[in-house]
Amino acid sequence: MSASTGSSRARVALALASGVAVALGLIAPNAHASTLEEITIPARHGEVAERWHPSYPGPPRAKVLLPDGYDPAKDYPLMVLLGGANNTYASWSDRTQGNIAKYAAGLDAIIVMPEGGTGWYTDWWNGGKRADPAWESYILDEVVPQIEERYRIRPQRRWHALAGGSMGGLGATYLGGRLPGYFGSVVSVSGLVDLEHYPYTNWAQAVLGEAFAGQVPGDVEAVSGPYGGFYAVGHNPARLAPNLLHTRVWMGAGDGTPIPEENAVNVGAPYDYAAEGAIIRPSSDSYFEALRKAGVDVTYSPRHGGHTWPAFGAQIRDAIAWGLFEPVDEHPTSWVNDTVATHGELWEFAYRFDTPPDRVVRFRRRGDTVFVGAAGSPVTITTPGGCNVHEPTPATVTVPAPPCARLAIRVRPRVLRAGHRAWIRVTVTPAASGIVVAWGRRHAVTDARGVVTLSTCLTSRRPRRIRATADNFLAATATIRARGSIRSCRRRG
Repeated sequence: MSASTGSSRARVALALASGVAVALGLIAPNAHASTLEEITIPARHGEVAERWHPSYPGPPRAKVLLPDGYDPAKDYPLMVLLGGANNTYASWSDRTQGNIAKYAAGLDAIIVMPEGGTGWYTDWWNGGKRADPAWESYILDEVVPQIEERYRIRPQRRWHALAGGSMGGLGATYLGGRLPGYFGSVVSVSGLVDLEHYPYTNWAQAVLGEAFAGQVPGDVEAVSGPYGGFYAVGHNPARLAPNLLHTRVWMGAGDGTPIPEENAVNVGAPYDYAAEGAIIRPSSDSYFEALRKAGVDVTYSPRHGGHTWPAFGAQIRDAIAWGLFEPVDEHPTSWVNDTVATHGELWEFAYRFDTPPDRVVRFRRRGDTVFVGAAGSPVTITTPGGCNVHEPTPATVTVPAPPCARLAIRVRPRVLRAGHRAWIRVTVTPAASGIVVAWGRRHAVTDARGVVTLSTCLTSRRPRRIRATADNFLAATATIRARGSIRSCRRRG
């Protein structure tokens, strides 16, 4: 019986033997080497600095492991694999570290390993600024969409897995609950998944010491705010276990006792084993209990091992053998989701608060109703049909919402002389003030007649879209284009 039926299922498994075949034929019997490539994934909306790391000459990057026989015309399953603190985008693929090509050999899926800095996959609190950096928004708003733009990914959530080690395990369990309608499986490899059991700042500063020098902010509250505060609670996977009710979860953790793979290559400093046994294992035990009580379909694999790459690789191998792409409920009509995020997507719905919430906010769907808890801010809900419903919180939205009327838009003139600045008149009906009219990166609002006048200059024959949006209406679009020889815009006068 799966979690998608509303029942709970928990399985505690001992370490699986290597070489177990993955269900559904996702492991090829005679796998050959995969192809590793590097891409950039820019933070197009400024979530992190363009040159966020002093050693890197450009935007954040990602390593991508393409399966053997990769065919760009074929749709593939996807695993997003997050790195830990003090790692880079290349750590999981480095043969001396994560060596993912070895542990995922034969997996017929695309594995994307993005950059995460040592940002804890959080939009940093920074005294309430919630940015600088915003790694949480970077992964959800940039990495996932740009993966979909670059590669052919199978569409159902069943075929999307989110995994990570150490800090990446925290990121996978947290971000999987932020985007539950996309990720069907979540994997935590020795993740710090209960921040209240042992706060990550203590772990990084008191236990790992010099290993993380310069990787933790001087102000330990900069990442998630005051310990025990709402923003810290809203980023603690153990407090957010119900967010994964319809998601399959695999989690592993060591006990600080070296395994043969670690001894064979003489890896691991004393703190690698102390941290795993004293911090990661109890944190994972606590998180497992939280998932079990929430009714989540969770498989927990406690074992020997330290906080080392060979131990991480063994866990990834076992998670793949467990099956990353098993069936899940694609469209549940009963769910809860707790969040402190300013915006996001929950299944078929999107939300955006006018101002950042000042508490943990609960979204709950029961059949035909979505309830939004008090947030200290109004919220805009975008329904599956594309209707924007703007309400003060707490709020109740009917699903499906009453059909929204569609705006109508008229633009005069629609054909402009290339390279010459011109005024265009946009009329939106029904006539009302405050309707947002956007073109490119610019926007304006209509007057009481539903009219706005825009100044523009076109230097390309490609049609340019003008879009009108308003709460409780479906958006409307129109296009303008240029005629004549293409030239640079001339100054007026």
